[in-house]
Amino acid sequence: MFATRYEILLPLRHNDGREVEAEKLLQTKNELVQKFGALTVDPHPVEGRWTQSGVTYEDMLLKFIVDVERDTDETQRFFREYKERLKQRFEQLDVWVVAFPIRIV
Repeated sequence: MFATRYEILLPLRHNDGREVEAEKLLQTKNELVQKFGALTVDPHPVEGRWTQSGVTYEDMLLKFIVDVERDTDETQRFFREYKERLKQRFEQLDVWVVAFPIRIV
């Protein structure tokens, strides 16, 4: 079976260094499970570093994974709009949301 995997990288700290409130991560988990019926969270933080407007940021991120059997226009629109909500919720300049095809065996 073929499906599409969406991965969302969510910060554990705001850009100014404050810790992200656990409630924000829980809210996001609950929303994704409610929408798609399942969610995987990689509990091992990944490290990121990026530069914007001459400022270098260092991130510790959690990977939220949603697999969908049918990647519809509605699903793609949901993730584009959800990304904007997550940028506000987590006070981020950007939030990476990527999608790629997977094969489930």
